[in-house]
Amino acid sequence: MEIDYIVAGGATARYLFVHLPKTAGTSFRWALESALGRDAVSPPFLASRLTEEEIARLEQYRAIAGHISIDDITPFRNRNLLTILRDPIDRCISWYYFAHNQKDRGQTSEVRAAQNCTIDEFFCLDVGIIFRNIFNRQVRQLGGHVLDSDIDLNVALRRAKATLREAAWVGRIETLSADLVHLRRRFSEFSQFELPELNVTQGRKALDALDPHIVSQVRLLNAYDAELYWFAMEEITAGRFG
Repeated sequence: MEIDYIVAGGATARYLFVHLPKTAGTSFRWALESALGRDAVSPPFLASRLTEEEIARLEQYRAIAGHISIDDITPFRNRNLLTILRDPIDRCISWYYFAHNQKDRGQTSEVRAAQNCTIDEFFCLDVGIIFRNIFNRQVRQLGGHVLDSDIDLNVALRRAKATLREAAWVGRIETLSADLVHLRRRFSEFSQFELPELNVTQGRKALDALDPHIVSQVRLLNAYDAELYWFAMEEITAGRFG
């Protein structure tokens, strides 16, 4: 089922920021709070299946911002959907270093694996271990539910493309400064919208410094995400959304 969004501008506009991991989401939340007020933005939340109680709690906020999956957003279809994509290879490498460098013991098997493995070892692990954040995460979150281990990726890709077409704004990490200009023009209350550099992954290698085998392995794990990313690039370049 596709979701239709009612895009509304002005002072009463309400927003839904779909935060994909390692796509400047923490910085974007800070900017939302600066523009709308801290009390207007929901507390951050990780990927889960939302209960009716959680939906009711989130509905009170003018802007919902978290790792929400498209399967859970039907109650919020009257909001302006915003999201930021990232080149899937760069996003996954960033996620690995982010998790690898965490000082506290990981709470999930995926984070613990990143802490205990070299980058070469990590991306060669069984897909079941690194599924949640590494395996086509952008398509699964924008086209289904990240907790669905049996997701049909072809269906999810079609739904993810529809999600982007119907979104009020889509940004890309690689061209975020230019994309934010479109956001400021679309919504006057975001005319001063600026992102600070928060939660930036430290100690990571550049892609061209990595073993080509690692890059190839990440590419294999993210074929659907790669197709979605290039679709977004073409659509934004053509001025069809965002």
